[in-house]
Amino acid sequence: MQYKQKPGAFRLFIQSVIFPVCLFIFWPNPVQPSPPDDIESEIESRREEVTQHKRTLERLSSREREVYSRLAETEDRLDEISRGLESQEQKLADLQSREAEIFNEYQDLHRQREATRGRVQELLADLWPIYLESQSQGLAQMDDWAQMDRHINWLQAIYMELNLTLAQLQIQSGRITVRLAELQNAKEEFESQLDQVNTLKNRLLEKKLSFVRELQEIRAEKLAREEMVQEIMDVIESLDYRLKLATERDFQRLKGHLPWPARGEIKTSYNPADSPPHNGISMALEEKTPVTAISWGRVVHNDTLRGFGRVVIIFHGDGYYSLYAYLAESPLAIGQDVEQGETIGSAGYYPDINTHGIYFELRFKQKAINPADWLSRS
Repeated sequence: MQYKQKPGAFRLFIQSVIFPVCLFIFWPNPVQPSPPDDIESEIESRREEVTQHKRTLERLSSREREVYSRLAETEDRLDEISRGLESQEQKLADLQSREAEIFNEYQDLHRQREATRGRVQELLADLWPIYLESQSQGLAQMDDWAQMDRHINWLQAIYMELNLTLAQLQIQSGRITVRLAELQNAKEEFESQLDQVNTLKNRLLEKKLSFVRELQEIRAEKLAREEMVQEIMDVIESLDYRLKLATERDFQRLKGHLPWPARGEIKTSYNPADSPPHNGISMALEEKTPVTAISWGRVVHNDTLRGFGRVVIIFHGDGYYSLYAYLAESPLAIGQDVEQGETIGSAGYYPDINTHGIYFELRFKQKAINPADWLSRS
């Protein structure tokens, strides 16, 4: 690679910024990789955590179903109480209607009683002069027995009417008292029933609120547990990948047998002694030529860098990385696993060779190594 305008900039940027970040994130111990037994032990420990969380989630789900069932029963009871209140409200309307009837009847009886009292007063007014006259004169001035007999009969009639009127007045007063007592009893009974229903409804509402709060707490804890399980599963996935790298896939065994990322004209080869050092291979390619991963691994960097096009870095385990610069585009996501030969992007414009192509590097930890020793010679 020719660095006429920015000597060593790309090498320094990769070496001082990108690779240290990748090492920090994807290789917890760059000096001494974790042994497979340690990784397996950690995976087992994490899986035991997941098992415990899932048991807790099962208990929470069982408790959630129980509380929800009790909440549903309470809501059904509240619906029943509400219907009972509707019935009570109808009774109240009937009672109010009956109260109006009794009040109207009371007013009628009151008017009748007042009329009766008026009649009694009239009768007494008629009898009083006669009584006074009889007291002062006796029957001395009566002309004959016939007149006396009529007078006596008239007095008897007035007296009988007075007695009847007084009896009627007493009956009317009694009826008023009975109606008022009936009304008072009906109101007291209704108020008692209404108090009982409202008390029961309030207790049920408090119970419902208690169940709702408990459900919210259970669901919040479930959500937190589920998030914890997901986080642990992500860690287990990462550990599985590290274990896979440590046991199943040994990148060092592929030395001399790695496929080329693309086939094209080599413009500049690996030459760390050059000034500035050239730590990789610069290749000229046709525009949009597919660029493939030299081996399985995980994408640890995929971003556009000013002056360098798109740069993709893949971690292959045990401290080995491959770097692909001046890509036109790349669909890969950071953290995505790729397989050997999988397309990682396409060739973009490479200013230093004045054509389309890529710059390719291999690194062990932060040190560039000669790709020619690792790539297949065929």
